[in-house]
Amino acid sequence: MHVSTPLGGRAARWARGVLPYGQLLAPEEWERRHRGIVVVLWLHVLGLALFGMSRRLGLVHCTVEAVPIAAFALVAGQSSGNRRLRASAAVLGLVTASAVLVHLSGGTVEAHFHFFVVVGIITLYQDWLAFGLALVYVVLHHGLVGFLWPTSVFNHQAAWHNPWKWAVIHGLFVLAASVAHIVNWRLSEQQAIEISRLVSRLEGLARTDALTGIPNRRVWDEELPRELERARRSGSQVCVAMLDLDHFKDYNDRYGHLAGDQMLKEAVAAWSAQVRSTDLLARYGGEEFSVLLPSCPLRDAAQVVDRLRLSTPPAMTCSVGLAVWDFRESALELIGRADQALYTAKAEGRNCCVTA
Repeated sequence: MHVSTPLGGRAARWARGVLPYGQLLAPEEWERRHRGIVVVLWLHVLGLALFGMSRRLGLVHCTVEAVPIAAFALVAGQSSGNRRLRASAAVLGLVTASAVLVHLSGGTVEAHFHFFVVVGIITLYQDWLAFGLALVYVVLHHGLVGFLWPTSVFNHQAAWHNPWKWAVIHGLFVLAASVAHIVNWRLSEQQAIEISRLVSRLEGLARTDALTGIPNRRVWDEELPRELERARRSGSQVCVAMLDLDHFKDYNDRYGHLAGDQMLKEAVAAWSAQVRSTDLLARYGGEEFSVLLPSCPLRDAAQVVDRLRLSTPPAMTCSVGLAVWDFRESALELIGRADQALYTAKAEGRNCCVTA
């Protein structure tokens, strides 16, 4: 059984705090970056062929050198398919382009700088698989190819005699050169996470009544038409109730706005305990509230709103207007009927429910 040591645990926490997570790019952003990388890959196919011809290597030789890169570009350029498979093809194509460039140049040191460039491009994927694949490729290419054909990778005798040593050295240099890319990757992820949290918070604020914590008018205006459309398809009844606290303005004038705000919160808390989980209680405006009762016959809805009325805090009463949808009228017309029933309830003495 594996037992983690305190030092190992601290190291793991440090790594989680410092290193990027990976694979956090939104699909549309990933596709946008991938399309750009595939274009860069195709440009390498053309550029390496021209570079080889400038070295007087012949058209056939240059074509053969470019074919593997073109094959990777074709796989990476698929419009659909596994995201990591397409990214891996692009990564292998880019590092193969670096390897071919080094080979065509005769192993010159300057050509090796191309590996640094493509690793920077690869980190745009913000994926550890892509980054690790590139790093492993560099070490294996320099080691294996350097052992079999040393002059195609290196242009000095020290590397010819010990290719694996220099493969590791080149891999470490690529890793060191990638530190700035990894830091930028981490900062980019942190910024994206903070923006996502901020957007979620703003969306929550935009859909929630700040005082009572229940959905606001915006949510009501969005959900009512949707529920009516669902009811139209299923044939189930939908009821809407409008609630208004009686003499709330007088209560505010007598006890102050802070007391009035507290009364609104207490009333909402009491009503929320009486509605079903499928119902929607929203603040319609001021001291007026609305209740959406989906899949609820009129008789059951009348019982629900009567419980709401009776649960109102003792220092306050409320009047209720209730209407059942007739499957023909619009959402505004349904609300209008419930609102008219509310005015009737107030005219009949308040603290009662009237059905439209």
